[in-house]
Amino acid sequence: MLKVITAPELARNLDPILKALEESGTTLIIKHHDQPAALLVRFDAYVAMLATMDYSGWERWIEDVRSAFPTTVFSPPRRPKSVVPAFIDPEDIGYAPQFGQVGTTAGRRRLAEELSAMGIQLEEHQLGPVYSLVLSLAERKRVLYTEDLKLAVEEALGRATPGRYALHEIQVNTQSGVSSSAEVSLADDGIRKTGSATGNGTLDAVFHAIQQLTGVDAELEDFSLAAATQGSDALGEAVVTLSQGSHVVVGRAVALDVIEAAANAYVNALNWLVRPQPDLAGGSMGMTPARTGGPPASA
Repeated sequence: MLKVITAPELARNLDPILKALEESGTTLIIKHHDQPAALLVRFDAYVAMLATMDYSGWERWIEDVRSAFPTTVFSPPRRPKSVVPAFIDPEDIGYAPQFGQVGTTAGRRRLAEELSAMGIQLEEHQLGPVYSLVLSLAERKRVLYTEDLKLAVEEALGRATPGRYALHEIQVNTQSGVSSSAEVSLADDGIRKTGSATGNGTLDAVFHAIQQLTGVDAELEDFSLAAATQGSDALGEAVVTLSQGSHVVVGRAVALDVIEAAANAYVNALNWLVRPQPDLAGGSMGMTPARTGGPPASA
């Protein structure tokens, strides 16, 4: 039950009001200048609704306030509606292998519309690699969230950016109680190389294999891995920070497989580390990384 009292009444009778609130669970609306100013409710009732996501309880409060103040312009804050659905059925973007469809013109157009609604405008030549990556995600995910599409754009366009190194394949072998091993295949200026290494864990082995193949002496400053989207089939987002002397760069990548995400992030960081940039002081080509894709910082 909801009751309405004024702010002066609350101030004069605070102790008995709080005691009655604890015993009865009555909800109070505090009004100030005939306007609803605050809601007073027993704490455990509030926590219970919050913990159980009892939206009906919140809605009852709102209706009670409207009933108590029929002439008051009262509108609770509302979450703005998204212009894109909460999730996207892969069939909507042309992935329906049961019907023999793995990419369609209509699906490509639908993806462009979804991205446009999200504020992402792509040129036709950019849409191709993004669509291919989204179809690859659709092959392994039951639904696609808007976050999946955003990350697919970043990942696909990031891959389109030329770099010295490009990851091809990873094979890992791990067993409890023994060192992990990894075999990595990558391209170095278009030349394919394959190498293997061991480590104290799967990722340690992968990173060592990449370092041996590239020959770049870089220090691993930081590594983080987190779920970038929703669901048990969420994309993993890996961020790798490498340093070489006073230069620090950050590589980022997303993939359904966390090992693949970590390896790509490491390779992306290496690409920023070795990319030649103009030396503004002397006019020559130095090793200062550019602030694009993987933001560098000064150590």
